[in-house]
Amino acid sequence: MPIQTTSKDGILTIHILDDRLVEPVVLERLFEDLNTEVNKSTEDRVIIDFSPVLFMASSALSKLVQLNKKSKEYNAKLKLSGICPEIMEVFKITKLNKVFDIAANEDAARKAFNKTGLFR
Repeated sequence: MPIQTTSKDGILTIHILDDRLVEPVVLERLFEDLNTEVNKSTEDRVIIDFSPVLFMASSALSKLVQLNKKSKEYNAKLKLSGICPEIMEVFKITKLNKVFDIAANEDAARKAFNKTGLFR
């Protein structure tokens, strides 16, 4: 699974480069790669950008929940960005939009990390 990582201003951004997250073998490899990146990073703020993703198998949702738990073990704050409206609807139906901090795009996620105050 192709991913691209960048680190800037203390934030690790992981870009998903595939538009379909469907095949079990591909999903397994993707989440292994994501876990590895989060684990080895010295950054405690992580954005996973799903901008090109147009379709996601339901099994990917459970993998995201597992990754969210792992990121908390590493004391990393995780934000998701660029989720298309169709996939966002699934997040809402499953109430995962309450579990994850989701931003419209990478810039919005970066700004959210940099907000301070009581109502961040």
